[in-house]
Amino acid sequence: MIIQDILRIAAIDTILGMGTVFAVLIIISLCIWGIGIVFKQEEPAVNSAAPSSKTPSRMATDDGGTDEELVAVITAAISQYIRNRHGLDAADEGNYIVRNIRRR
Repeated sequence: MIIQDILRIAAIDTILGMGTVFAVLIIISLCIWGIGIVFKQEEPAVNSAAPSSKTPSRMATDDGGTDEELVAVITAAISQYIRNRHGLDAADEGNYIVRNIRRR
């Protein structure tokens, strides 16, 4: 065999191998897409009623404002995590402050 025959066979093998891999990937993605359509769950309807009186007066805004209730919940979660992890009492938890929360 000469070098041209070897290169031609190698090119054919490469094309067949890559083609097979891409064909299988396309089949897998179509199967996943089909499963997503078959088992699609309906999203709950959003209630467009007026906000209740329990809504905090200071809501999160796009310009960097924070929701005080969200800050309190996150701070409490961090405090509870540290207490559970290190076995601390409520008096030993320290002062943990959430400085900035941004919505992405």
